[in-house]
Amino acid sequence: MNNFPQLFWQEWRNLFTNKTIRNVVFIVPLIYLTMFGFLYSEKKVMEIPTVLVDADQSELSRELYRAFEVDKTFRINSIVGTEEEAMKLVDKGEANVALIIPPSLEQNVKAGRAAEVLTVIDGSNMMISNTAVRAASTVVKTVSAGATLKKLEAKGSWGDEGKNLFTGIDYRYRVLYNPTFSYLSFMVFGLAGTVLQQVLFLGVALSVTQQKEAGTWKQTMATNSFFAITLSKLLPYFLAGTLNMFLGFTLLLKGFGIPYYGSTVDLMIVASAFNLAVLSIGYMISFFSSDQLQATQIAMMIAVPSFMLSGFTWPFMSMPTVIAAIGKSLPLTYFLDGVREILTKGHGLSYVSNDLAALGFMTLVGLFAAYVIYLVQTRKKSVTTSDSPSA
Repeated sequence: MNNFPQLFWQEWRNLFTNKTIRNVVFIVPLIYLTMFGFLYSEKKVMEIPTVLVDADQSELSRELYRAFEVDKTFRINSIVGTEEEAMKLVDKGEANVALIIPPSLEQNVKAGRAAEVLTVIDGSNMMISNTAVRAASTVVKTVSAGATLKKLEAKGSWGDEGKNLFTGIDYRYRVLYNPTFSYLSFMVFGLAGTVLQQVLFLGVALSVTQQKEAGTWKQTMATNSFFAITLSKLLPYFLAGTLNMFLGFTLLLKGFGIPYYGSTVDLMIVASAFNLAVLSIGYMISFFSSDQLQATQIAMMIAVPSFMLSGFTWPFMSMPTVIAAIGKSLPLTYFLDGVREILTKGHGLSYVSNDLAALGFMTLVGLFAAYVIYLVQTRKKSVTTSDSPSA
């Protein structure tokens, strides 16, 4: 206990004099908090891509259209003639909401008959679906109340006769892919991908730096080709990562009974591409990191915010451009999009071709960067050896 003051001050000084530890304790949290502050700076989901089907072509239907346009929650970017066309756009992900205005809507409202408006909502992202249901209900009810008041005013009926005329627009909605709004079906896939990414990042990032600290890395580079080193480093982690993916998603889908609709073979293809991208980036990190602590710090800087920036929960359309660009540069973004397309929506590989291409590109970039660093480090070693005096 007598040594406590000395040990305390020694550790306190080390906290500020060790650059890596100082950055982890003080700088990294500020970076994360700033990034997350900008991430949610819009405060709510806005500009949800919406497709309109106006089968009524009346003044009331145009009023509904204008009301959805004015509401910043929605952005009507397509107008089609049939519900089938609208469903194709929602299925492709080109629209998250379909506003279906049926024929004779205005006539039914004026005649006091039942009249309803339908929205079909992509429920694969619960943040979007919850927001869309509430906002659409508010817009339709507002327009309905306005139409009813106009009708009462025109009739001059405000008593019992007016009550009989009080027939507005009923709001109906249908949620696709996750109709029960289950958080188990929604969140667990994203969290699973995040955990599995973290394991791979740290594993391969520490693989090379472990040898650097042990003093065997230079000898490994001197006696082996880049291809041999890379294959020996990445293949074990790739096999382990693929096994973890298989066991993890088997546990989730079978053990917890989470409903899924697509092919598990397609899922494993996307998972393999994701594993390769993560391993390549982690391998690159390990090349320019001097020790395990630095490798861990860099890997954590990438892995920790990946889930928040992936667009899985908070959509890219509601992110600032710079934050969205960061999210779109991370491998987890494309893996989770593939998981959503395959397991939640039941789509095939043709729907995730862009995700596979992005993951493949990241793999090539990571390996190329590692190779460049490898050439620089081996060249420096060669120069040092040639410049050293001979015995």
